[in-house]
Amino acid sequence: MPRSTRTEYGVGLNAVSEHRKDRFPTRRGFVTAAALIGGAAVLLGGYRLAMDWLDAHGAREGARHYAAHCAACHGPTLGGQNGWQSAGWQNQDGGDWPAPPLDAAGHAWMHDDGALFLHTKNGSARSPMPAFADTLSDNEIWQIFAYVKSRWPESLREFQRAGDPYADLPADLPSDWTYPPACEPGAAPGGAL
Repeated sequence: MPRSTRTEYGVGLNAVSEHRKDRFPTRRGFVTAAALIGGAAVLLGGYRLAMDWLDAHGAREGARHYAAHCAACHGPTLGGQNGWQSAGWQNQDGGDWPAPPLDAAGHAWMHDDGALFLHTKNGSARSPMPAFADTLSDNEIWQIFAYVKSRWPESLREFQRAGDPYADLPADLPSDWTYPPACEPGAAPGGAL
C-alpha cells in the first residue's frame, strides 16, 4: 500500500515543508548572504585600489607635465615667484605678473576645480597665465591638478572640495599666509582668476 502523505491531523508532508520555508533563513540563506556581502566587500576593495592606482598614476603623469609646462613660472617645488601677493591682478609697472605658488602658501586651493581648469585651459586676460588649450589635453590638465593637489595637506584638499568661500580657513596654513589681493573673502573659491 502506498505511503500516505497525510498525518492523523490532516496536514500533509507538503504543508510541513511549506511551513519550514517560511521560517528564519536556513544555512543556505546564511551562506548566500555571506557570499554576497563578501563579494561586495571584494568589489569595493578592488574599486578603491583601482582609484588609488589611477590617482597615483595621474599624479605621476601630472608631475611630468608640470615640470615641462608649469615649473618655469610656478617653480619646480610649486613655490611660485617672489612678490606674487603684492602684484595684485594687474601689474602696475607693465612687467610680467609674478606667478603664484601652487602649494599651501599660495591660493589655488581656494578656487574650485572648474575655475582652475578654465584658467589653465583658456588663460586669463587679467594675468600673464597663458592658455594651454593647444598645448595640453584636458586629461593632461587634470593630471597636473592631481599632482598639485597631491602636494597639499589633506585640510586644503578638504577645503577646496567643499567649495565654501565663507568656511573657516584650515588651521594648518603656513603662519605667514595671507589672502592674495584678488582672493579676499567672498572672491573664492571659483571667483575670477
